[in-house]
Amino acid sequence: MERKPTVSIIVPIYNVAEYLAECLDSLARQTLQDIEIVMVDDGSTDGSGDIAEQFARRDDRFRLIRQPNGGLGKARNVGVDAISPDSCYLIFVDSDDALTPEACDILVGSLEKTGSDFATGNVLRLNSRGTTQSPMHRYHAQRDRERTHVSKETELLSDRIACNKLFRTEFWKKHELRFPEGVLYEDTPVIVPAHCLASSVDVLMTPVYLWREREGGSAPSITQRRTEPKAVRDRLAGVTTVSRFLAQRPGDAQLKHLYDRSALLSDALIFLRVLPQGDEEFRTAFFDVACAFLEGVSRETLMSLTVELRIKWLLVQRRAEKEVLDLLAAEAVRDPYKTRGLRRRHVQLTDLEASPRLPRWATRIHPSQLRLQAPLRTAEWQDGRLVVSGDAWVPRVGPSKPNRAKRLAVLKEKDSRRALLLPVRSTYRPERSNASGTRRHNYDWAGFSFTIDPERLRGRSGWREGVWRVGLGAFTAGRLGKARLAASHNVQAGHAPYRWLDDEHRMLPITQDRSFRIRIEKVRATVHAVRVEDEAVVVEGELRTALPQGHTVRLELDCMSDSTVRPYEMRLGEAGPAGRRPFSARVPVDDVAFLPPAVTSAERAAGRADDPKPNKRGWEVRIRIQDDQGRGSRHHVVVAEDLRDGHWPLPERLREAVRERGPVPSEIAVTGGNDGYLQIWGRTGRAVVTEARWGEDGELTMAGTISAVLHEPELVVRMWGGSAEKVLPLEVDADGAFRTAFNPSAHPGLSGVLPLQSGRWDFWLRSCDPATGLVMNMPFKVDRLVAAECPASTEVRGRRYALETQGPDYPNLYCYSHLAPEEEGPYRGRQMRRGVYRVSRETKPLRDAVLYVSYNGKQYSDSPKAMYAELSRTRPELEHLWVVRDGQVDLPPELTPVRLWGKEWYEALATCRYIVTNAHLPDWIERREGQVIVQTWHGTMLKKIGLDIAAPKFDPGYLERLPRETRNWSLLVSANRFSTPILKRAFGFEGEILESGYPRNDVLYAPDRDQQAARVKRLLGVPQDKKVVLYAPTWRDDQSHGKGRFRFDLRLDLQEARERLGADHVLLVRRHSNAVDSVPGAGDGFVYDVSEYPDISELYLIADLMITDYSSVMFDYAHTGRPMLFFTYDLEHYRDTLRGFYFDFEAEAPGPLLTTSGEVLQAVRDIDSVQEKYAESYGQFRRRFCDFGDGLASKRVAERMLELGGGR
Repeated sequence: MERKPTVSIIVPIYNVAEYLAECLDSLARQTLQDIEIVMVDDGSTDGSGDIAEQFARRDDRFRLIRQPNGGLGKARNVGVDAISPDSCYLIFVDSDDALTPEACDILVGSLEKTGSDFATGNVLRLNSRGTTQSPMHRYHAQRDRERTHVSKETELLSDRIACNKLFRTEFWKKHELRFPEGVLYEDTPVIVPAHCLASSVDVLMTPVYLWREREGGSAPSITQRRTEPKAVRDRLAGVTTVSRFLAQRPGDAQLKHLYDRSALLSDALIFLRVLPQGDEEFRTAFFDVACAFLEGVSRETLMSLTVELRIKWLLVQRRAEKEVLDLLAAEAVRDPYKTRGLRRRHVQLTDLEASPRLPRWATRIHPSQLRLQAPLRTAEWQDGRLVVSGDAWVPRVGPSKPNRAKRLAVLKEKDSRRALLLPVRSTYRPERSNASGTRRHNYDWAGFSFTIDPERLRGRSGWREGVWRVGLGAFTAGRLGKARLAASHNVQAGHAPYRWLDDEHRMLPITQDRSFRIRIEKVRATVHAVRVEDEAVVVEGELRTALPQGHTVRLELDCMSDSTVRPYEMRLGEAGPAGRRPFSARVPVDDVAFLPPAVTSAERAAGRADDPKPNKRGWEVRIRIQDDQGRGSRHHVVVAEDLRDGHWPLPERLREAVRERGPVPSEIAVTGGNDGYLQIWGRTGRAVVTEARWGEDGELTMAGTISAVLHEPELVVRMWGGSAEKVLPLEVDADGAFRTAFNPSAHPGLSGVLPLQSGRWDFWLRSCDPATGLVMNMPFKVDRLVAAECPASTEVRGRRYALETQGPDYPNLYCYSHLAPEEEGPYRGRQMRRGVYRVSRETKPLRDAVLYVSYNGKQYSDSPKAMYAELSRTRPELEHLWVVRDGQVDLPPELTPVRLWGKEWYEALATCRYIVTNAHLPDWIERREGQVIVQTWHGTMLKKIGLDIAAPKFDPGYLERLPRETRNWSLLVSANRFSTPILKRAFGFEGEILESGYPRNDVLYAPDRDQQAARVKRLLGVPQDKKVVLYAPTWRDDQSHGKGRFRFDLRLDLQEARERLGADHVLLVRRHSNAVDSVPGAGDGFVYDVSEYPDISELYLIADLMITDYSSVMFDYAHTGRPMLFFTYDLEHYRDTLRGFYFDFEAEAPGPLLTTSGEVLQAVRDIDSVQEKYAESYGQFRRRFCDFGDGLASKRVAERMLELGGGR
């Protein structure tokens, strides 16, 4: 009998052999079995078609169609044409992505329940490190929305990809939806109209789609291309198509305005931003298609943009290419917009020729961009009153001084005429100027505070239930403004604790519609005990309201993620003197338990199972009082004042079901939160903090409980953004009680005893599941009674550390900067360049001092360190200063630390006679008469540098700034004769280049190098009897976590390395200083993460062999004569796309170029034969690149530097 599938899955395939099996596996494992998979091989040349054919042979649900290459759109259309005529639903899956196991089940279930035309599910980004929430789909992640529409939820205009959606086949065919063929970015012209044409749509918060993020040497996917002419033509042509579609629908005028605006802020903007990096063909294509789109964009839409963006788009519309490029270049290095006018403010473009080409309205600052901003910062109870503080400012206006703003707080009771006016005190808040990110505008006096006395909210006849809106009025620099007091659920200020007003009423600060409000409520029910017994959650409390004759009461659980309501019987006791009655209720654990999603194949490949998404299901607990007709009222249940949160493991039978899905445990939790409302949660396991306190010396002690049994857990703090992490001391008892004590101001590590980096740090419990080998990270929560005491802070040696909460009960540690608020941010930088650097340069004499800079203050290392060793020995009378970034360098006591970006840094740049640096200095420095700046640089060049990089991916403004910097160098150090002409050309440097060798390599020739090597081994704890392998790769410009922070793309299989080498080797892994991720498995006795060791030259002393890629470490390590291996898995991509090389690396490398982890490990085992094979090329390499290797480079550079300084 012919099978009739419920869901047809269309999979277009083109050259994705690396990912295809994982994709198709995810479809084969769908919990909904009644599916068909139509695979369309679009002319693949890499074996993808063969992989697809194997699936078709072993599973009759898979069908393969082969066709010549016609592009993604055509392949999808062919797939739709080939689906079964009885198919009810269809979904598209790109062949490098995957579906979550229950995706089809969840999407079909939603449409069958609601009758909507299609469902759109949440999306996670997928890479080698696992999965993360797709930023584009944060809207989906908030909550489920059934039977909605883009006209109601305009955020759906941004929901433009096809692959997270399940369509009714009837809907798709009725509207004759087809993907455009032969173009890139096929989705938008189909999906946005589909949203408009649908009668209703379901939005699901559950992740259904895993969207691949291409990495490393893999070719960029369509969505990761930017400067290709076809990319801009196709994407903006699609945008224009949608805009015109909306223009033809009179009822969608507002949608057209919103869509056009979003396109100018996203689709088109991504190409505008890379315009300087594009070639002439790209720029021509950009102006052609952008102008075609802008023809249909209204003036109203353009006026809704920020004035800076509006100006750029109007210049584009006029095809003013030079002015656009000039403006983008100016924005990269300064703020070219100067605000003018009082009543009708506008901007003037400084030092540019663009202003005359624009009408007056184009440069006008729209009133919407001059609205008063008033975010809440804190709401704290002091002496029975609620003290509210925040910031209030008008963008581009201020206030910059205390007398520039007059303010008044307004409390207005909802559905009432009652209102209160409260005086507001202005406070000094330099942090607001810093947070603004602007160089020109001062908001130092944006701070405010006012006090709410609860007694003033009491009515004449007593407390009255209701909600009070809180707003602010301000008269700032001649402008009158008013604003609601904005608050967010994600920050601590949005979760201020409540306060009992009497035995029945509470005053509760709340966040509602992103605004801060005050609720006065009467409490009808409280709970004083919760426990789990006999597979049920037992709730015991007190009904505080009288039960009318003929009425009944029951407990109800409202699901927070959907509309499910579950009723439970309440057993009532006898009424007391006040009419209050004790009650108890039982909720079966099965009703609230959460079974996490199964571990994905990507997580298994990555060797870890992070906290999954979704990771919980929550239920609000209410009582319902009703008559026999079902009429009545519902009320929250409030926890008793001293009741702690609780969490318990699942019953064993449910634990077994969880273990089948992966190693992440689940638990039942009962919480009260900051609002005191009882909630029951089924969730993945949490470490719950029940005690936290600061010691006088800055030590933070935390204690709490874990409901699960974890295998050898360790406590990890991880910096937000997926960068640095530290392992902290942890004690765990057999009953799950844990305790930790650590000092964030003095954390020991390879770089010394240092404070944690400034920023926000999350807490995690890390454990490796012995059954699967998967590493699991368990998040922390804080008990409600602990959260009420946060933020709790301490100050040690001038730096502040605070234990805070987010959202509202996730604890984190915030480490403040080593800079004062008056020293941080672009505005302060501009001030100090003028008020400190320039004034010091013009009024103070040069001092006989040397300022050393190593990797912009990140290390005590490299050639500056070698120069200090030489100069401190030969010229002890000189003052020696070392630049330190964020307190992250441990210096010898003889050196004076200088805080990067601190006031003394600006002064030292202006007044030190000598500056020795191995990295870039600010381009605004102007070397003064008698001052000597020595640029040692930090590596012989394989990959291209400076002006030889056609379009730097790491910094678009780099090429413009570089010439301004290099003209201030007095001396440029060359490591070898090969480097000299490259340095001259790549830096556009016309000054003196000293061919001296690198000072940093002198240590490799030092007479005591063997003794130093023994010392380093002892410090690292490396066994003396094992061979040391050093792995030191460079960074990848195109793998970024954010500005200046890049991913560590570890391709070595550490498990296999441990098995093959662990008996007689250890592996030292050294991340590049620009790469910020952790090294998995470090600390196991085989893998050592030595990224924090300050000086890599000392690591060369102990390394028996080195593995690298394109890093300049090869030229330094060659001085040792020891063997090198080159793990070049992305050679073509790195050479041809990212940087380019200065010589034929493949022909001249002093060791083998290896492309797989297995090849590398085999070469390590055969290192003697490898070394013999490459002996001749190694010798040639040393002769070419180590020609000044004699241990005297520091002496040569120091002598020449002092000569240039007049011998002083």
